[in-house]
Amino acid sequence: MLSHCANLQCRKPFLRLREGKLFLVEIEPTNKPGQPSFPPSLRARQQQRPVEHYWLCDDCAVRWTLVYDRERGIALAPLRRPVSSAPAEAQTGIA
Repeated sequence: MLSHCANLQCRKPFLRLREGKLFLVEIEPTNKPGQPSFPPSLRARQQQRPVEHYWLCDDCAVRWTLVYDRERGIALAPLRRPVSSAPAEAQTGIA
């Protein structure tokens, strides 16, 4: 059960679904020692991967997103800002 913002610097309490952004992340199970390793196509048919829930509050969701890395797990990543749609003349200062 998630109870706080996933941003460790924030940790605002999770109170309502309509606030912030909810992430459902499928976690790839790891093989225990001695278990055979199957190709991804067979693993997908064997069982569904477990899902973990994460939440970013409104303040954090406008600046951050969550990414999954097999090595590090879940991590914060800055949101990429869209390129401005202003005319090229305004951006370069050419009149």
